[in-house]
Amino acid sequence: MPKRYGPWATLHTRFRRWAADGTFHRMLRAAQAKADAAGDVAWLVSVDSTRRPGSPACGRGSRRGLCDPALGWSRGGLTSKIHLACDGRGRPLAFVVTGGSTNDCTRFIAVMEAIPGARLGPGRP
Repeated sequence: MPKRYGPWATLHTRFRRWAADGTFHRMLRAAQAKADAAGDVAWLVSVDSTRRPGSPACGRGSRRGLCDPALGWSRGGLTSKIHLACDGRGRPLAFVVTGGSTNDCTRFIAVMEAIPGARLGPGRP
């Protein structure tokens, strides 16, 4: 980590705080609104998912509460699944994180409903 960013613990604390208070969500929405206003969002949506292994600390029962609640057991062990909707250019529109054993089709509607509906310009959706 470059020294100009300060101590690792400070960065980690800031990242967790911003993730919890919705800062990253607001940043994504602002970038999407700006791209949409410029007519740069291809509203042909693709939805897919990928599974990610959980942290080894989560498998041991972390005492600090650092484990994401969207963890589930699957054949691969303790995992999370990211269900992501992208525009026609491959840029993220919305995502939902679930336990790794969650079926894709059960979260399709949740992912589609998470796509921002407010439009600044004409056209779909």
